Amino acid sequence: MLNIDSLEKALGFEIPIIVPIILVIYIIVILAIGLWAARRVKNSEDWFVGGREMGPWITALAHGSSSLGGGMYIAGPQYGWEAGASALWAAPGDVFGPLLNFGVIARRMRRYTEKAQSLTIPDFFGHRYYSKKIRYLSVVILIVAMVISLLVEYMAMGVLISCITGWSYTVSLIVGCIVILIYTGAGGYLSVAYTDFAQSILMVIGMFILIPVCVSSVGGLSGMNHGLIDINEGLATLWGEDYYLKGAPLMIAGIALVYFIGYMGQPHLVIKTVAIRDEKSIRLVPMIGACFGFCLAFGVYILGMVGRVVYPDAAMLPGGNAEYVMPMLALTKLPAGLAGLILAGAASAVMSTASALLLVIGSSAGNDLFSQLVPNATDAQKMKVSRYATYVLGLIGATMCFVPIFEVGVYQLTWIAWSVLSPAFIPCIIGGLYWKRGTKQGAAAAMIVGSVTGFLWYYLLQERTNIHTFFAALVLAIAAYIIVSLLTKEPPKEIQDLMEYSRRFEDVNETAMQETGTVDRVEVRAEDMEEPVSGIVMNQEQFTKVIGVCALSPDRA
Repeated sequence: MLNIDSLEKALGFEIPIIVPIILVIYIIVILAIGLWAARRVKNSEDWFVGGREMGPWITALAHGSSSLGGGMYIAGPQYGWEAGASALWAAPGDVFGPLLNFGVIARRMRRYTEKAQSLTIPDFFGHRYYSKKIRYLSVVILIVAMVISLLVEYMAMGVLISCITGWSYTVSLIVGCIVILIYTGAGGYLSVAYTDFAQSILMVIGMFILIPVCVSSVGGLSGMNHGLIDINEGLATLWGEDYYLKGAPLMIAGIALVYFIGYMGQPHLVIKTVAIRDEKSIRLVPMIGACFGFCLAFGVYILGMVGRVVYPDAAMLPGGNAEYVMPMLALTKLPAGLAGLILAGAASAVMSTASALLLVIGSSAGNDLFSQLVPNATDAQKMKVSRYATYVLGLIGATMCFVPIFEVGVYQLTWIAWSVLSPAFIPCIIGGLYWKRGTKQGAAAAMIVGSVTGFLWYYLLQERTNIHTFFAALVLAIAAYIIVSLLTKEPPKEIQDLMEYSRRFEDVNETAMQETGTVDRVEVRAEDMEEPVSGIVMNQEQFTKVIGVCALSPDRA
């Protein structure tokens, strides 16, 4: 593990005091924003989805900062250092991911969840697939995968804070964990959205300063390219060191797709489509998000390649670990004050993603488990349970950082987490919004096949088959979803009607739809559920008629 001696030995100088001072100021500001936002939380809808009142800029930048995080600022340069130019296969995914999330999913997801009164992604699954068991299954998969993703952010935070303060990696990780837990648990989605917005601005400014300075320091892109060739010719090509990707198209496909379409299976990103204010706002978000991704995605991999030229041997880095490439470049290539600002920006990216993950984990526990086990729970009780679950699961995640099976590196762990969750959820989300024939049995098959394959393939078959884990898991999950759905009974008409409603554009004449009953039939009948549901669903006109009949009946006591 890193300690102050190995860090300062690698740097060749002591860490200037201004660097940790900037971080402390930054943390205080973020906590202030988070606690301010917490005061605006009035009910569970505010805590879970920000009252569905988020504008396009806050949504786009919060989506961008939540998606990039430690997986980008620490793992991106690490991967660029290890893989060279072949790391660029992953970059387009961070540009097109937001386009697909808000271009393909957002409008239908928002219309469906608003009409069905769903506040979380498992909530959506439970309604769309008319099954409480599907809801519970999705919660289990979500929590396991989200906690693994959370490890990435905690590890990245440990790297950053240790570089800024000189504290040990363990102490740095714990401090970062506590800060994130405080503001996330206090204000839920509102705290996360507003702090993400502020942090995304600092992220962009930081990268716009650091990347050009570092590239220039090695003689520009051509100097970087020649430096990589001197180390290993393959590093300067899209085939990677020793050309290991040549003849491995399915490995390349997985590297490209893990972010390209993986966004659509990440609940902490998809939930942004539920929280946006209205459908008009959705139209602005994809381009804002794509520009944000373009500015950062290519840059961080290039930064890693520069790091390989500057530090060709891992022994030159603190602890012999490539995860320290970005902090080392910032501390050695920039003035102390500016380096502190850049590292605070990187810390902001990590905190942004970690808080979004914690929010989804806590929301699933409070809204999708507790509210089902205690149907009469009040909003205050659900928020209380969600907060406690956020704290407990967040601390469990911190302890898991030291479990050997997860000590595979930040970037590799990012791939595992996305390969477990996205393949399991992508067929169920896309099929749930676009294919009326998708059934609860098909959703269960996709979730099980996708998540199990995503975890086991990485450890057992990826190297043997040269097929990327994400690609294998996604293909098998899609196949399971389609085949099982076609072999089982189609969904109830009420579900298909709501899917038709979610398909319509904003300017559709909803009055006409109400006359046909399409909009009103959003609740699933009790006989279509695996477990009985309580209550009778009717619109106002139906209720008035029933009251009239009861009043006229001579048999009523």
